[in-house]
Amino acid sequence: MLASQDENAIVDEELLTETGSGGVFASGYLADKPLIEHLGAAERVAFLLSNKKKGVRRESEEDTTVYTPGDGHRAIAAITDTRVFFVVGDSDGTGDESFAVPYTEIEDVKTRSGMLTKGVDIWTTEGVKWRFSVRSSVDIDPAVEYLERAAVVWSRVESQLGHARRHLADVEERLSDGDHDAARDAASTARDHVEEAQRKAPELSTNRDDAVWERVHEVERRLDASVMNIHVSRAEDHAKAAHDEWRREQYNEAYDAFLQARTEYERALDIARDDDFPDESDIRENVDTVTQSLDHLSKSPLQRAETAYERARDADTLATTADQFEVALERYQTALVLDWGSDDRRFAGDSDELRETIERVVGEIVHTRQRLAAYHRTAGDRLHAADRSVAAAVAYENALDEIGQALGVAKELQPGLVADLEASIETLTDLLDGLEPSDDDFEFVGDMADGDPRTRRLSND
Repeated sequence: MLASQDENAIVDEELLTETGSGGVFASGYLADKPLIEHLGAAERVAFLLSNKKKGVRRESEEDTTVYTPGDGHRAIAAITDTRVFFVVGDSDGTGDESFAVPYTEIEDVKTRSGMLTKGVDIWTTEGVKWRFSVRSSVDIDPAVEYLERAAVVWSRVESQLGHARRHLADVEERLSDGDHDAARDAASTARDHVEEAQRKAPELSTNRDDAVWERVHEVERRLDASVMNIHVSRAEDHAKAAHDEWRREQYNEAYDAFLQARTEYERALDIARDDDFPDESDIRENVDTVTQSLDHLSKSPLQRAETAYERARDADTLATTADQFEVALERYQTALVLDWGSDDRRFAGDSDELRETIERVVGEIVHTRQRLAAYHRTAGDRLHAADRSVAAAVAYENALDEIGQALGVAKELQPGLVADLEASIETLTDLLDGLEPSDDDFEFVGDMADGDPRTRRLSND
């Protein structure tokens, strides 16, 4: 119950706990309830002053009122860690009267002394003067010094905290606009003001349980909540960006964005844990979600490649098979190069195994394109034999196109296949050159009895 710096200031603790009237040889206290029941549960008392006759005097421009204690009772001035609290026992026989003057409302403090009494006068920002007197033998200097110091410190602390609150309101506004940089700047400025308040508070008390510190802690906690919310909002933006990049198959960019999201969530989690905020469990769940997303992302390129490969194997036309193998090739190549230049392996897939798979897929592409070319050449030969030279030329050109696509892949990834493919191109070119113009009508390959070999369903022949 004692304020931290003044543990020996209360001479008569009975003033805190006793009630009842006194007589000739008894002190007398309050009438209705003891002083301690008037005070807040966490309020800490630094000094107690009392008188039996003078009571408390309130002066303003409008009027002056004196509240005097009833017979056998006292007037008490409790100088606490938050205010000066006056209680007048059984004032005018009507029960106890009490008045509170918060330190934040005190403008000036002066002492006065006389032959029989001395006292303290307190001016408030509202233009009210409170006067309290004690016997001249009472040493009131420590109490007055504490009171003066408390008024100054509280005023300066509250001023800094007021600035901090305004900037915290700005944080919320900036966050609602999605402007994280401005929100962070506002929070930083609020932090400066809170830290200045923290530097002022020890001038009154170093005990962080005292009220001035509680007021600082309150704003500091709000500041922590605001910073936590900034981290969460930034994390949400990074996570959204990660999913967008993932959909565009920009895997490294997506991975980086997820890492940034997790870092922001973890910073928010540290704050929530330190301040025991109820958001802790939700933020922890978000950290876990991002970690799971990173795990899925790390497997995604290889899984997408494998899916394309299986689709190629299951396709029912040669053209679809070739196209899906080329999709699979591109995806396997992506999976192979994602971790190049990185010290840490992010993505699934062994490099040597991926290279072997890429060689196999290239072989499948070349084989499938060769089969398509063979169908086109067969159609061309049949048309040539039927003296359908224009249609035959189209078929041979389609065959050349298939071999050309196979050659483009082989040159880059399977040079050993190039010679056979170039020989096929030379043969098809000779066949085209050997065609003689005819006056036959143009006939689409797809109009033939066998249909277009590119879209004809595969058989076991």
